[in-house]
Amino acid sequence: MGINNLNKLILFIIIVFTVSSNFFAQTFEKKVTYRSITIKQFVLNNNITDHDFFFLNSSYSDNQSEFNSSDLDKIISIGSIIVLPVIEKNEVVNSMDFIIHKTKRKQNLSIVSNIYGISVETILKYNPGLPKKLLKGVQIKIPRNNFLLKSKSSNKVKLYKVKPREVKWRIAYKYGISISELEMINPNMGELLKMDENIIVPNKEEKDLNIIDKNKGYYEVKSKQKISVLEIKLGLKKNQIVKLNPNINNQNLISGMIIKVPAEIRKNVELINLESISLIENISNYNKKKLAVMLPFRTKNIDFDSIEKSRDIIKNDKLLNISLDFLFGIEIAVDYFSKYGIDVEVNIFDTGADKNIIHELIRKNDFSNYDLIIGPLTHDAFNYVSKSINNSNVKIVSPLSRTDLDNENIIHTIPSDNLLFDKMISYIKKDTIPSEKFIIADSYNRVISHKLKRIFPDAHQFFSRINDSGIDTRTMVYDSLDSTFVKGRNIVFLETKDQGFVSNITSILNSFVNDSTEIILTTTNKNRSFEGVNISNYHMSNLNFHYPSINRSIAENVQDKFIKKYNSRYNSYPSKYAIRGHDLVLDLLIRLSCGELDNNNLNLVESEYIENKFKYVKDNNGVYKNISAYIMKFEDLKYVEIE
Repeated sequence: MGINNLNKLILFIIIVFTVSSNFFAQTFEKKVTYRSITIKQFVLNNNITDHDFFFLNSSYSDNQSEFNSSDLDKIISIGSIIVLPVIEKNEVVNSMDFIIHKTKRKQNLSIVSNIYGISVETILKYNPGLPKKLLKGVQIKIPRNNFLLKSKSSNKVKLYKVKPREVKWRIAYKYGISISELEMINPNMGELLKMDENIIVPNKEEKDLNIIDKNKGYYEVKSKQKISVLEIKLGLKKNQIVKLNPNINNQNLISGMIIKVPAEIRKNVELINLESISLIENISNYNKKKLAVMLPFRTKNIDFDSIEKSRDIIKNDKLLNISLDFLFGIEIAVDYFSKYGIDVEVNIFDTGADKNIIHELIRKNDFSNYDLIIGPLTHDAFNYVSKSINNSNVKIVSPLSRTDLDNENIIHTIPSDNLLFDKMISYIKKDTIPSEKFIIADSYNRVISHKLKRIFPDAHQFFSRINDSGIDTRTMVYDSLDSTFVKGRNIVFLETKDQGFVSNITSILNSFVNDSTEIILTTTNKNRSFEGVNISNYHMSNLNFHYPSINRSIAENVQDKFIKKYNSRYNSYPSKYAIRGHDLVLDLLIRLSCGELDNNNLNLVESEYIENKFKYVKDNNGVYKNISAYIMKFEDLKYVEIE
């Protein structure tokens, strides 16, 4: 490959870095040298200071901030990529001065471009009609000075000491550059900034810095997004976006720039979470983390000598599949967490879904030196492990099931039924639209029905039909509810664990919905009875089904990094168990690295991931409990997060 082709290749793969806010104009750029040149001459030609050159290109001196004069005589070889500040328009006066080059024998445009250190494209720009094959004696205009500076260049960058709780996007926003550009001028910067770490930032005074408004939201612009695209994405008008970001360039939004938006932006827009990110900002414990994961693989049932038998077992063993999915999610979470420079050791223990095997695991292994024990998955197995390991310094995590134990070393990750009940009631009470309320329940849920009646005294109560033998048929007939609902909004609580009753009631309710009568179906306990082949999704969607949930559901086309990585690695879309494993373990690792899990200030921070969110509190007995949950809605045949 010739020099000219090599340079073209280098130019092709260079990423063009640009910036955001005050800003939204390029502050730094990468430049390819087309001929060997001394640093002294390069600095002179590009009107940058020695200080800025060595700060932005640290490989050319032994000490970034204390370079020697002899370093200026070093040679920048052809094809080198140099980072330098962009000269702002208000610093230059346009002017053009040319020299005339007369071609010699066998000279082509590539040779001429290398002689003068300018690109072939620049030569062609000022010499339209120039033939592809140059003959001897052809006169070519070569631009000598593209601009004249108004004043001598000053330092454009400086060292900055990272403050507590600062992460990349905050510093980038403050100094008016994109995250990518901050990384470009700090090539050795890790994923996680450390307090008191020195990094390079634009040389701006305090008064010129951007301030983060906690009452606003912040959005990172994606690749190829223009304001017209943002209008649709954010649900905002162009003038609203420009008002919050007055110096934005209408057409040249740059990938990675941070823009300010209203805090109450659409729920499906991924804003920078000012609260959850503070967990990462508080990371201070860089010690190796050690996790024990107890899962019921039941490998003793698998005949590894028979592929056919093993395939059938793996395919049909539901508990094994849940365990594998959960483990795959953990694996990707640990991979992701490693970017913070913290080692993680994960040891997997097969509980075999057998109490005897669990007993032997505990007897033969010392779990006292683990930071966390995650699992077992099932209720009984988890309780057995919790009772057997009494060391309060080792936290035992209940990942998929609730436990009635209140040991001080247990972390309850599943919100309680009472919390979900209260969240649903709170949401209904906040509804400002006048409505009639109705409570429908079978005889097995009379306690819940009466509890709701006490909260909403004016609500109308209905119960499933009892036959002549005194048996609850878990059905109602159309006439039982005819002429019941009013014009306007009607909120119906349905409390049951019987799928047939849900099918019966939703069918009846759906027949009453019309242009003047709105029925919103809700429940305080969304269980399996609200799913299945007997339940009409159309009915549930038409009834705007609302319910409290420990997790949200995401669409399969969501382009999340975890989902992409999972699909690439395992050639399938992750199940809710894989996502749960990822979200739960990533959050716990971050919380461990913030210090101890019993730091109440940190536990009050709510963090949110792909489908799960966490906010831990300690009750009066010192028990850790997750108090985060969602309100979901089934709308247009899709699950939508509304709170």
